[in-house]
Amino acid sequence: MDDELNVVVRELAPTWIVMREYVADGLAGVYSASIGELFLEVEGWLKLRGFETDGLRRIGVPIMQGGELRRYWCGIEAPDALGEGDDAVALRELAGGRYAVLTLVKDSATIGEAIGRFHSEYVPAHELLLDPSRPPIEVYSAGKMEYCAPIQPEAS
Repeated sequence: MDDELNVVVRELAPTWIVMREYVADGLAGVYSASIGELFLEVEGWLKLRGFETDGLRRIGVPIMQGGELRRYWCGIEAPDALGEGDDAVALRELAGGRYAVLTLVKDSATIGEAIGRFHSEYVPAHELLLDPSRPPIEVYSAGKMEYCAPIQPEAS
C-alpha cells in the first residue's frame, strides 16, 4: 500500500473518563454493535445527570491479549464537575505521557488495516519503542479517529 500514515508523536495529558467495560469472551470480531451500545449507555448516564455531552471526547481503550481483543473500555471524557461513578459506570484515569498518534478517517473497513500497518511498518521504521505498561487509546470525533499508541520516553 502506498498511502502514507498520518502519525505525530506528542505528549498527552492524563484524562479522566466515565466508562463501561465490554468483555469480549471469545467474541472478537463480533463486537462493534455491543461497543456502540455501551458508548450510548455512558452518554445517557451523563445526560441523566444534566451534563451536555456534545463537546466531550469519546474515548475507547482496547485491552489486548495474544493479539486478540479481550476487553474494551467505552468512555466519554469526564466533565470537570462530575463527582464519581456508581454501579452503572466507572470513573478511570488514563495515563498521560508520550504517544504516537495515528489520525484516521473513521471507517471501520480501513481502520484495522491502518493500525496493523502502523505496528508492522511505522513503528519499526521510526525505531519507536512501545510502552507495554499503558494501553493504546482511541479518540473518536466526527469523521475521524486518533489511535494513540503509548511509546517509551526518549532516553536523556
